[in-house]
Amino acid sequence: MGKLLGQFSRLSLTYEAAVLAMLVDYCALEGEPETVRGKCALHPAHPHPYFKVTPGISYAARVNIILASCAAEDNIADGSGLRIKGRAAKAAWRKGLKRARTAYPELYEYIRGKLDRLSELEKARTQDIDDFTAPFAELLGRVFTVDGMIASIYSDALYGLGSSLGRWIMLVDAADDRIRDRKRGNFNIYNERLGDSNESEADALVRTHCIMEAEKCWQTLKQLHEGRPDPDTEGFMDNLFGEGLAFIDRGVSERGREDNAHGSV
Repeated sequence: MGKLLGQFSRLSLTYEAAVLAMLVDYCALEGEPETVRGKCALHPAHPHPYFKVTPGISYAARVNIILASCAAEDNIADGSGLRIKGRAAKAAWRKGLKRARTAYPELYEYIRGKLDRLSELEKARTQDIDDFTAPFAELLGRVFTVDGMIASIYSDALYGLGSSLGRWIMLVDAADDRIRDRKRGNFNIYNERLGDSNESEADALVRTHCIMEAEKCWQTLKQLHEGRPDPDTEGFMDNLFGEGLAFIDRGVSERGREDNAHGSV
């Protein structure tokens, strides 16, 4: 990331970007990525192994800085206690964002437009779950498709995986924050939709939505495996998108039940 987008861009790195890089290379690369050893700013004394830049790493690094910069802009616009942090991050990542926008101008505009649409829906306190999850689902669907980089035989499965994962992220985040958002008066799609419903109805709706989207991720991942068999990577992807999403679903549901055992709804 430092070479591609400037050293400050490394502060924005997320696990999600690393997973995206692996997913893209899973579909785009023929053979294994090349590994080399070298020193870095954090480990100047001893060389460490790392992958040379691959199509997935290059793409994911740029997507990562775009999303991080958009988040910083949103923090500034919110006018909350995160405004100072947002300004600092935006300044630090200005060079990286400029390079990423130059590489993928249409993708940046698409991402920014979908996040703006999501903000509008939150301000309007929508009660429509499909409308609420659509912007981020479409955003990740576009990000996962990686126009022009991956063979078209994977496009439908990748879009489906990104779209379902985007919906799942929005739903599981809302489910996890439901109690806290209610106390603070913040927007939460489940609180808007459920109103004063009893907890058993709320829990059933949350689990149905989250599990359904996690299952869609699993099914579209199987489509990718059929077109690109790789036993080593398959195990990682299955664990992440199969077992991992289900594990988080269970954890969110259990925390919700524990909170509500103390009188919250």
